[in-house]
Amino acid sequence: MSGISWRLLSVVAVAAGLVAAPAAASAAPAGGTVMIQNGAFNDQVLCASPTNQSTWLQSKGAAAGNSYCQWLQIGSDDRFGLLNMGKFQVLACSGGNEQPIVMEPSNSSPLGGNAELFSWGGWEDWGYRALQCFYDSGQNVDAKSPDGDTPRTDPVRARGWRHGYQRELTWNEVPA
Repeated sequence: MSGISWRLLSVVAVAAGLVAAPAAASAAPAGGTVMIQNGAFNDQVLCASPTNQSTWLQSKGAAAGNSYCQWLQIGSDDRFGLLNMGKFQVLACSGGNEQPIVMEPSNSSPLGGNAELFSWGGWEDWGYRALQCFYDSGQNVDAKSPDGDTPRTDPVRARGWRHGYQRELTWNEVPA
């Protein structure tokens, strides 16, 4: 089987087992794979680490063409998985506030399947929306450094909406 056919088959197999989405749910954004861009730090996108299970921020310019910064949304906006095209693993919440946002093989989370799911919050007036952990919708993917109003340089973590500034908890899908 050719490399492209095997890769497509792998994506379909992972997608089929990832989420039991309603029949009306979109299998992917209209443009296919996307980068996930932050609302506070517009030059930063969410990426999986090629060497471990962490997620990191990377500049959009450096992320262009990098499969570890490309995502496929599987499911509708109120309940979906994010498949990383470089790792062929899914994004997952590892617990509550301040816990890492990690990569896992599909259907392997010790917290159960809902830890591998996310939802988009409502649109904020700055044009972005919260990327919420479905396991605990009070927790959002956080791009802000714990040391100040700058992008994270450590692995990405979850944070509650009520804890400070919110713009760094918001994201958009942009073409990969």
